Amino acid sequence: MASPSSFGNRRRDRLSDLPEFLLGHVLSFLPNKQAGRTALLSRRWRHAFSNVHTVSFAERPGARANDWTTFYYEAKEKKSCSAALLDDVWSALLCRRRCAGTHAPLRSFQVAFDSCIGWDRCHVDQWLSYVLRYSIQELNLDLRFRLGPICSHRSGEDMEWRRRGGWYDPPRYLFSCTAMRSLRLAYCGLNLPATIDLPFVHTLRLTGVGGGSGGSINRLIASCPRLLDLTLEACSGLDKVFVLDRRLRRFALLCCHGVETVDIDASELRSLDYCGTPPPESLLFLRGAPEIIPECTVDFCKVLPEEAEHARVARFLEKISGAKRLHLHHQCLAPKTFEGFPWFPNMTRLVLQGPLRSLDMVRAILEQTPNLEILTLLMDVSVVVPDEEVPDDASFSVPCLRHRVREINMVHYQGDLLQRMMARLLLGNALGLERLCVVLPRGSFQLQAGMKSEIESLVVAADVEKIFL
Repeated sequence: MASPSSFGNRRRDRLSDLPEFLLGHVLSFLPNKQAGRTALLSRRWRHAFSNVHTVSFAERPGARANDWTTFYYEAKEKKSCSAALLDDVWSALLCRRRCAGTHAPLRSFQVAFDSCIGWDRCHVDQWLSYVLRYSIQELNLDLRFRLGPICSHRSGEDMEWRRRGGWYDPPRYLFSCTAMRSLRLAYCGLNLPATIDLPFVHTLRLTGVGGGSGGSINRLIASCPRLLDLTLEACSGLDKVFVLDRRLRRFALLCCHGVETVDIDASELRSLDYCGTPPPESLLFLRGAPEIIPECTVDFCKVLPEEAEHARVARFLEKISGAKRLHLHHQCLAPKTFEGFPWFPNMTRLVLQGPLRSLDMVRAILEQTPNLEILTLLMDVSVVVPDEEVPDDASFSVPCLRHRVREINMVHYQGDLLQRMMARLLLGNALGLERLCVVLPRGSFQLQAGMKSEIESLVVAADVEKIFL
C-alpha cells in the first residue's frame, strides 16, 4: 500500500517549483493579459509576471475610439482615443518594476496602434526609453502606428491620407541600440542620427515610413551589416534599393509602386515575396541567384488588360522559374495571361489563391510543372461560370497530375458548377493521390454531407486519406 507521502508527491505543483526566470519565460508565450491573470493562482505566482520578457499589445483595425466629444470637448481630463491601449502597456511595464523591485531584461516589445495621434507620442517616447534601457541581451522591436489596408490599388481608396500628419519620429538613440535583433517600424518617420549603430540586426521591416524615405531607408539598410531578412512595404518615397554588400536570406517588396530598381545579392536567397503591378524587366536584379529558389510568393495587385502587361507577368515569372514552392495570387490576372506561363522544372508545391475563372488556366499551369507534388487551391470567392466548353477527363491527363501529385487541398470549396468540374478533373486524373483535404463552407449538415459524398465519389486513387473541415 502506498504511503501518504507518495500521494502528496503526486499532488505536488512542480510548475510552481520552477525558478522565477523560467516561470517568466513560460508566461512570455501567453498573451500579456492572460499571463497577468496568473497572479491570482497563489502567492507563489503573484510576482511571476515581473519576469516576462515579452510585452505585446495591439489594437484591432477600427478599434480606436473616435468619440472626440467624450475624450476631448466634454472631458475634464483630456485623454487619448487609444486610452485602453496606453493603460495596458503602462500597466505591464509598471507591474514589472512594482512586483520584482528590479527590471528583468526585455527581449520583445510590440505595440500596434489603430491610429497614432500627437497625444500618444509622449507615451511612446517613455516606453522606448524604458525598453532600450533594460534590454540587456537582445531586443525585438515592433512599432506600428497605423493599421488597415496599405495599397490603393487593392482597397480603391486614396492612401495618401495615411501619410499626412500623425507622424511619429522615433528617438534617434533607437538607431544606436546594439542589443537590437529585429526592428519593425510602420507609418512613422525616419529621423536618423549621423551615426547608426545596429550591428546585430538580422530582420528589418519598414512599412509606410516617411521623412525623405528613399535615402533614409537605404542608409538604414546599409547600417545593418548582419541583415538577413528585409521587407519593404508601401514606402512611397522609395525609388531604388541596393543591397550588394550582404547576403539576404529573405527579401520582400510589397506595394512599393514608386520603386524603379532593386539590385540585391541573391546568392543565399531562400525566400522572395513580391506584391505590386507587373514590373518592367529592369526592376529586379538578383545577382548570383541560385538555380533553385526554395520559396516565392507573387501577388499582382493591379494588372491592365493590355498585352504588354501580360508579357510583363510572364517575364517576371521567368526570373523565379527555379522556385520549388510558389504561392501565386491570381485574382487580378486574366485567364489568357497563363497561356505564356513559363516552365517550372523544380516546383514541388503550388498554391493558387483567387477566384476560379477558367479550367484551362489550371491546366496550363500543371503542364509547366512536371515535378509538382502538392497542389493547393485557395478559392477566395464564388465565381460565375464562364461561357466555355466543359473539358473531358482526357484533356486533364497531365503527366504531373497522373504520376507525381500526391496531395490536393481545396479551401473555401463552395460546390458551384465550375468548382465541381475542377474537382472532377483533378481527382479523376490524380492516380497517385495519397491525401485530400477539402475545407467546406459553413452551412447545414445536409449540405456539407452532400458535398462530401460527391467529392469522395470522384476520387479514383486507392488508399487516399480524406480530410473534410
